[in-house]
Amino acid sequence: MITATVSQARENLSDLLGKVQHGREDITIVRHGKPVAVIIPVEAYEWYESLWDAQMLREIAQAEADPNYDPNDVISADELFAQMR
Repeated sequence: MITATVSQARENLSDLLGKVQHGREDITIVRHGKPVAVIIPVEAYEWYESLWDAQMLREIAQAEADPNYDPNDVISADELFAQMR
């Protein structure tokens, strides 16, 4: 994995993107010595997304299997976001 500061990433974005696209490299962007972002190939991102989707489907199935599950039970968006935090 390649590490670049924000300044380096800004100055060398085209080269870094080429390394990600063609060299299958991941780029970690750091600010003040701490990682703040990662640039990865699109294929890797799509793979991570599929894992996330599969996990969400498992959690939904698990919730629906609960004997106390009520499909008509609803909560407000504010409550949902509070639970997500």
